Amino acid sequence: MKLRTKIFLVFSILATIPLFILTSFAYERHAQVIDQRITDVSERLFDNVKTTANNTLDGIRQVTGAFQFYYNDGSTVVQNLKQFADPERKPSAYEFYTASQEFNRTCQSLLFSNPYIYGIYILTPSGYILNYTNGANGTMCEDPDLPKTNWYQETLRKDGELYVSLINQHEIFSGDKNSIFFAQSLKDVYSHQNLGILLIDCDPEMFDLSAANTMPDITLMILDNTERQDVLYTNYEEIGRVFSEKNRQMLRTDLNLSPLRLTLIIDYDTLYKEFNITGVLMLLVCGVCALGFIIFAYIMSRYMVHPVEHLSRKMASQKGHTLIQSTQYLNRKDEIGTLYNEYNAMVESLNASVKQDYHDKLVILDAQMKSLEAQINPHFLFNTLESINSMAELDDNEQIATMSMALGNMFRYTLKTQSELVTVEDELGHVNDYVSIQQLRFDSRFRLEVHASPEFRKLKVLKLILQPLVENALYHGLQYCTMGDFISIKGQTDERFIYIDVYDNGQGMDEVTLRTLQNSLNQEASFTELGHRNKQSIGLKNIHSRIELYYGRGYGLFITSQPGEWSNIRIKLPILKQEETVSCELTLSSMMSP
Repeated sequence: MKLRTKIFLVFSILATIPLFILTSFAYERHAQVIDQRITDVSERLFDNVKTTANNTLDGIRQVTGAFQFYYNDGSTVVQNLKQFADPERKPSAYEFYTASQEFNRTCQSLLFSNPYIYGIYILTPSGYILNYTNGANGTMCEDPDLPKTNWYQETLRKDGELYVSLINQHEIFSGDKNSIFFAQSLKDVYSHQNLGILLIDCDPEMFDLSAANTMPDITLMILDNTERQDVLYTNYEEIGRVFSEKNRQMLRTDLNLSPLRLTLIIDYDTLYKEFNITGVLMLLVCGVCALGFIIFAYIMSRYMVHPVEHLSRKMASQKGHTLIQSTQYLNRKDEIGTLYNEYNAMVESLNASVKQDYHDKLVILDAQMKSLEAQINPHFLFNTLESINSMAELDDNEQIATMSMALGNMFRYTLKTQSELVTVEDELGHVNDYVSIQQLRFDSRFRLEVHASPEFRKLKVLKLILQPLVENALYHGLQYCTMGDFISIKGQTDERFIYIDVYDNGQGMDEVTLRTLQNSLNQEASFTELGHRNKQSIGLKNIHSRIELYYGRGYGLFITSQPGEWSNIRIKLPILKQEETVSCELTLSSMMSP
């Protein structure tokens, strides 16, 4: 993982995790508050509606209780009804008139204070009916079979409890309006004698709870009679939908001393939508803040890491022996500026150190070469070989003359130090001198063939790269002319490269030997310090290392072989133009100078 990514992740995590934790806590707390508030609102609404419904029933009970109140003369409507309790006794007209007046006096104030009451009626056991109406729904029709009706009998069975009828157009009234009536048996408080049935005919709108419903869009109200499964009031048609069973709350209670039941169903989904606006805003703010933190983390990571990345790329791109300094961020006064300045100082120091070390090794190499030249006095060697050649000619010994002449030419070519670059023709001449000596030694048991065009022979190559390969083919390939008899040198070119193949038909190399030799060639060229030279510093590895050092990687020796049949060593060199040849000669000359 890159450093920028690490810093970005650290910044993002350190910024966003506490933010999300705080937001989660705040949102959870907000949700709890909302739940509690919704519960409170629901309970408060339910209490208000229940109170309204109970107040309506209490109004009915106040009407029934009014007939027990004493007048100034000490009588009550109920007491006046005793004279009508006996079905066999017919009260006088005056008694009926007096009772009616007391009844009307009581009902007058009751209807005035309760506008939803159509009329108040008392049905006596003797068949007399006391009534007082506002004319909205007519009067009660006289029916001798009235005591036999279901509601009449049910009222008697309730023994003083309130009877509630259905909402309907009742036949017992002369009017044509839908109404609901309440019935209660009246009894003597002392003898518990039935004195009649009190009936209160009312407008069904008395149970209209819409005024108490402060959330009509999300609250379904139902007021029903549990005895008859009759709905007295509902706002279902106004809402026009059914609430989900998952996210709703149902509140239910029985109204005081009545068969009526109040049910409220509250849609929590809508409530949560209204109350959760703050929660949504909270999450939105959290998301925006998190995004801002992430963008800030990205910018900071880029600002902090980009100079380091640039320096890393700069260091990774360094190739060759010369390191390149960086000119960016040098004007910064922080640690980044210090890092870049110290890097440039380090590069400068390393370049100087490498240059000095390179110069020292070249000086050592030059000393080694000069030491090798000093080991043999060229004039002494050449004069001695000339003397041997003269003596051989005097004695008419052509072989000795040939060998001494070839050996002298080889020494001259080897010790010539004017330039490390020679023509292919010069290299082939050196090879011919070597082969002339070896053919005399081995009695011409092998032959050498050279295939090179005149143009090819004029090309410049590195000195002393062919003769060691021919020597290697003779000693290791032909095994001193016991395993083969043919060595071939073939030169060819393409547009960019020179190829020289040294082929022999000797014993070849097995796969293990070939792989070991090729691995040795692939090892990086190294400088041999004084006092550590050995036989491995000459031969194939030496030639390959010299070519790589002079021309670069990709050039050198490439070996192929077939065990028991042949071996081939290919030299790959670049074609040097005239100006490149001059430049290379000057460079090599300067490298060899102290």
